[in-house]
Amino acid sequence: MMHFYKENKLNRALKLLLLVVCSLWQSTVIAAPNGVSVTPEPAWVQKLPLRTATAITANDVNGGFHYLLLSLQHEVAREEVYRQYTYKLLTEEGVQNSSEIRLSFDPHFEQLQLHKVQVWRNGKLIDKLNLSKVKVIQREAGMDAGIYDESLTAILVLDDIRVGDVVNYAYTIKGRNPVFKGKFFTSFDLQQYDPVDEMLVKIIAPQGRKLHFKYHLNAPKPKITTSGEVKSYTWHLEHLPTTDVDSNTPAWYDPYPGVYVSEYETWEEVAKWALPLYKVEDKPSKRMQAKIDSITSAVGSDEGRVIAALRFVQDEVRYLGFEAGIGGFKPHSPNEVFQNRFGDCKDKALLLVYMLRQMNIKASPALVNTTLQGHIQDLPASPFAFDHCIVRVELLGGAHFWYDATISKQGGDFGSTYLPPYGQALVLEPGTKELTPVEQPVAKEATVKVREIYYIEDVEEDVVLEVRTEYTGGDADRQRSNFAATSIQDIKKNYLDFYANVYPEIEVAADPVVEDYAYANKFIVIEKYKIPGFWQPQHNNDQVLEGWFSSLAITSYIDQPQSSKRSMPMALNHPVNIEQSIKVLLPRAWPVDNTTQRIDDDAFLYTKEVTYSASGTELNIDVSYQSKKDFVAAEATADYLRNQKAMLDNITYGLTYNKAFIDSVSDFKLSWALVVTLLLLLGVFGFAAYRLYFWDPEPLADVSEYDAERIGGWVVVPLIGLFLSPLGILASLFSSGAFNSNLWQGLLDANSGAYSPGLAGLVLLECIMNVAFLVYNVLLLRLYFKRRTSVPKLMIIFYGSSLAFILLELLIAYAFSVNLPGGTVGTSLLRSMVAACVWIPYFLISSRVKCTFVERLYTPAPDQEKHMEEEAMQVRN
Repeated sequence: MMHFYKENKLNRALKLLLLVVCSLWQSTVIAAPNGVSVTPEPAWVQKLPLRTATAITANDVNGGFHYLLLSLQHEVAREEVYRQYTYKLLTEEGVQNSSEIRLSFDPHFEQLQLHKVQVWRNGKLIDKLNLSKVKVIQREAGMDAGIYDESLTAILVLDDIRVGDVVNYAYTIKGRNPVFKGKFFTSFDLQQYDPVDEMLVKIIAPQGRKLHFKYHLNAPKPKITTSGEVKSYTWHLEHLPTTDVDSNTPAWYDPYPGVYVSEYETWEEVAKWALPLYKVEDKPSKRMQAKIDSITSAVGSDEGRVIAALRFVQDEVRYLGFEAGIGGFKPHSPNEVFQNRFGDCKDKALLLVYMLRQMNIKASPALVNTTLQGHIQDLPASPFAFDHCIVRVELLGGAHFWYDATISKQGGDFGSTYLPPYGQALVLEPGTKELTPVEQPVAKEATVKVREIYYIEDVEEDVVLEVRTEYTGGDADRQRSNFAATSIQDIKKNYLDFYANVYPEIEVAADPVVEDYAYANKFIVIEKYKIPGFWQPQHNNDQVLEGWFSSLAITSYIDQPQSSKRSMPMALNHPVNIEQSIKVLLPRAWPVDNTTQRIDDDAFLYTKEVTYSASGTELNIDVSYQSKKDFVAAEATADYLRNQKAMLDNITYGLTYNKAFIDSVSDFKLSWALVVTLLLLLGVFGFAAYRLYFWDPEPLADVSEYDAERIGGWVVVPLIGLFLSPLGILASLFSSGAFNSNLWQGLLDANSGAYSPGLAGLVLLECIMNVAFLVYNVLLLRLYFKRRTSVPKLMIIFYGSSLAFILLELLIAYAFSVNLPGGTVGTSLLRSMVAACVWIPYFLISSRVKCTFVERLYTPAPDQEKHMEEEAMQVRN
C-alpha cells in the first residue's frame, strides 16, 4: 500500500513536471501549421519604449490611423528581419481599415515568428495574440498576371477594436532565399506619406561583410557602431514630417528619402551570380530537336531563323510562371518549358536562347527593369534591380538585336521587331562587367497614322466619315493582340464610343475592316460611320451652324494634368509619334484661311497645317504630335502645361455656316457702291484705252502694201480668244455675287459667320482687274481688225499681264491666308500659263505676225519716208 502510494505520488510529480515543462515550452514556441509560430522577440533586437500618445490628429493623416513607431531591423548573419508597428486608430475609418493584420512569407525558405499583438486602451494592455485565430491562406496575388509563387499570408482579425486604441505588433521573418547564397541586399524609406512619430531602422552585420549604400533624396546616413566582430548601422529618427507627393509621377521616380543597401559591389558580381542559374546541361528533347530542325530546314538565313524561333516562343509558349522559392530567379529547363508549352519571362527567354544556340546563333539572356528603364544605374548592384528577362542576339558580323519573348502577336523582321524602352540590361554571358544599353529599332516616321475623310454633300444633311488608321511598331503589336483577344462586336462598340464623345448621334455604317501585314509589322483598321446632326447651331445664335473636326486620335495619347505647382517630375506618355490627316470634302466654296501652327516644347513637338485646295471644295487639316521624353521636370511644368493648353486649344477645327447670310445672299440686293465704283473705273480705263489707241509704233517688218498679209492662219486663233474673253469676264463679274450688297455685308461684318475682310479685298481687286481687262480687250479687238502695228506688243502685254495678275492674286491670298472664291483659280492659272508660253513667243518671232500688223494710224510723207530709210541705212552701216 505504501509502495503504491509512493508510486502514485511519483507519477503525479512527473506529470506535474511535464505540465510545467510544456507550459514553459508553450510560452516560448507555439507551433502552427505552414511555418507560423509564436516566439519571444530575438535578443539581438533593439527595443524602444512603447509610445501610446501623440500630438497628431485625424486631420493630419489619411486612412484614419497614425504610426507612432515603425521599426525595421536586419540581422544579416542570422538571416532574420524584425518588424514592429505601433499605430493609433483615430477614426471609424481607421478602425475599419486597420483592424486586420496581414503578413506574407514564402514557406519554402521563410518562417513567420509572431512576438506580440497588443492593444492599449486607456493605459491598459489587452493581449490579442491568439495563434488559434491566425488564418494562413495562399492568396497568389500575381495569379491574374500568370504568376504563381506559393507565398502564404497569415491573417489575424483583431476583435473589439475601437477609436482611440493603440495597436502594437511585432514579428520576425526568418530565412532567406537560398538562390542568393547568403548575399544581403535591401532597401527602405526613411519617410512616409503621412507623418510618423518615431522610426528605427537597423542593420547588424559581421564586420567582414562589406555593405554598399546609396542614399536617395538626401536621406540621412546611419550611426555606425561596432561591438566585437559585429557592425551596426542605425537610423533613429523622430517627428518625421509628411511627404508631399505629386500625382502622376514617373514609375521610376521614388518620392521618399531612402537607402539602398547591397552586399554586391559591382554589376559584374551580379552577372556572375546569375549566369550559373541560366546554364543548361541537358540536350534538347526529341520534340524540341524536331522543331529546331524544322526551322533550320525551312528558313535559309540566321536572321530568318531568329524570327521563326522568336515567333514560336512568343505565340506557342504561353506566359505562365511557377516561381515558388528558388524558381523566382532560376528558370526551368528549356526541355520542360518546351514540353509544358508555358513559362515566365526567364523561362521563355532561356528557351529562345537555347534553341538559337542549337542553330549556332549566338544568343544570351539579359536582365532588365521594366519600371526603372534607363534609371537602373541609380541603384546599387543587386539581383533586385531586375524584374524581367529578354534576349540579346548577335547577327551580321557582330551586330546586336534585342527581343522580348513574352510579347505575343508581334510582327516585323529581325531588325524592326519592336522592343519596349528598357534602357539598360545585364547580359548574362562570361565577361560581363557593366550594364549594356538596349538599342531599340528606331521608327523613322509616325507609328500611328490616321486618315479621316468627311463627305459633306450638303449642309444639314448626314455626313459620312471614313477612317483609315495605320499602326506600325509597338502600336501594331498592341492592336494585333487587341483584335485577336476581342470580339468584333466589342471592338465596333468601343470605336463607336470613341467618336460619340464628339458626335453623339454617330452611327456605324460598316463593320471595321482589318489589313494585317505582319512581316512589315503594319496593321491597318478601316472604319466607316454616318453622322446625323453633324451641324449644330451656335449656343447664342441658332442662325449660325457649326461643324467641328477634332484630332481625337492624338488627344487620346496625351495626359492632361491640371496643376502646375509641383516639386516632383511629371510622367508623360512616351514614346508617342502620331499623325492625323483630316480631309473635308465640302459641297461648295468656303471662306477658309490657310494657317500653320507649330509648338516646340522640350517634351513634345506639335504641328498643325490647314490648307484649302484650289478647287475650293477640299479642306485639309494635318496634325502631328511627337513626344520627346517620358517626363517633365518639376521646374518646367508650368511652361509645359502652358504649351499643352495652347496645343489642346488649337487641336480642334470648326467651320461655320450662316443660314441668315446665305438666305440674304440669295435675296439679291444691288450694291450701288460697287456699280458706281466700277463705272468710275470704266471711265478711267476707257480714257487710258483712248490714249493707247493713238500709240503708233513702226512695223516689225518692211513690207509693201502688196506683200502685206490679211488676218489668217494662226493669227486667227488669238482673235477668237479676244472674242470669247469679254464673255468670260462678264460671266465672272455677275456670277461671283459681287453686285449683291448682302455679300459685302457678310464679308465685312465681324459678327458674320462669313466674315473675311481679306477675301472681300480680293473680290474687289478681281472686279477692278476684270473691268480693266474688259476695256483692254475691246481696244485689242478694234486694233486687231485694223491690223495696227501696235497689236503684237499689246498682245504680249495682254498675255503677260493676265498671268501676272493670277500669280499676284495667289500671292496675296497666301500672304493673308485667304482662299480665293469661285473655285477656278487653278484652271485659270494653267490656261494663262499655256497661253503666255505659246502666244508671247509667237507674237515675238512669227513672220506672219510681222507681215499682218503693218498698218499705222498715220502714213508718213514720201520725203519723210525717204529720210527714215536713210537713217535706217546709216544705222545698218
